Amino acid sequence: MKKLFVITALLGVAFATQAQNKDSKPFKVSIGAEAGLPLGDYGDYYSAVFGGSLQGDYSLDDNLAVTLNAGYLNFSGKNGAGSDGFVPVMAGIKYNFTEKVFAAGQLGLLFSTASGGGSAFSYSPGIGYQISSNISALVKYTGWSKNSVNGSMVGLRLAYSF
Repeated sequence: MKKLFVITALLGVAFATQAQNKDSKPFKVSIGAEAGLPLGDYGDYYSAVFGGSLQGDYSLDDNLAVTLNAGYLNFSGKNGAGSDGFVPVMAGIKYNFTEKVFAAGQLGLLFSTASGGGSAFSYSPGIGYQISSNISALVKYTGWSKNSVNGSMVGLRLAYSF
């Protein structure tokens, strides 16, 4: 698990370094706060999801970008039960319909931070709104399945880009 965090940190530094270099290809980095409601089987055991993420966007043209996202999500247990942590690592695309409205879709893995928790294939479509040049909001659905247990959540990512 430590290796995953080191890789995520190195990717963040690489994206940030590229974002500072005006002569390079157009990179954008964002830091986001995330909140959501668990659905499916996870909705029976957890009441809320809170976390954060780092995302890099590489623009292919004015409307299309490739994305790489990694973060941490904490699922709070219901009725005083404990919480569980997950690390999503996802890649995908972002398409701008207008200057303000965009859609995003990502595929990847969701790693459990519990001992022996393993990982699950995950997917996340969403629709977003560019509030200002540096602030965006994305409403998204995230789903995953492992060992006949289906997990999903609907959430909001509020991000600051630089």
